[in-house]
Amino acid sequence: ALKLIGYSYELQEGMIPAPGDGGGFEIAGVIDFLGKTVHISRKFDLSTQRFTAAHELGHALMHQAVGGMHRDRPKGQGGKSRDPVEIEADKFATCFLMPSKLIRASYERQFGTQNFVPGEATAFALAKCSLQDFRKQFPTRRDISRLLANTARYDTQVIPLASQFRVSIEAMAIRIEQLNLLAL
Repeated sequence: ALKLIGYSYELQEGMIPAPGDGGGFEIAGVIDFLGKTVHISRKFDLSTQRFTAAHELGHALMHQAVGGMHRDRPKGQGGKSRDPVEIEADKFATCFLMPSKLIRASYERQFGTQNFVPGEATAFALAKCSLQDFRKQFPTRRDISRLLANTARYDTQVIPLASQFRVSIEAMAIRIEQLNLLAL
């Protein structure tokens, strides 16, 4: 997609130092608007590289800027509150990599519903335990979303949703929640 809009895409062997931060932290990717190049670090796992590339594609399509803009760090690595432009690029990456129609269709094929409700049968199908034990093992909405994102067996062998869409378990868990696919 980057090539279609005139950008080159380059993988870097190491981490990319954040522009102007004096070496305080390293980033997963950077976009050079003037040079029309996106650089992605190989230091991160493939799902993070893909999300970062989609994030930078979002910048290329939505944000007119001079110089470099960057995804300051992979999701979940803390830090200060995020710039709305960065949040917008993350939203673009989420929708680009995990389109709602495709997620909903895969989810329904996998779990037989558009709105998963934990019950005795589903607890056994997912975790081979009672609903009471299931609730102890997976006490929060996010815990259950992570389980659904990474489920490889639900009555039959299935490909986990995170693997199908080649994203992290955490990214897929968040998307499951955004699309209200889990009833609690």
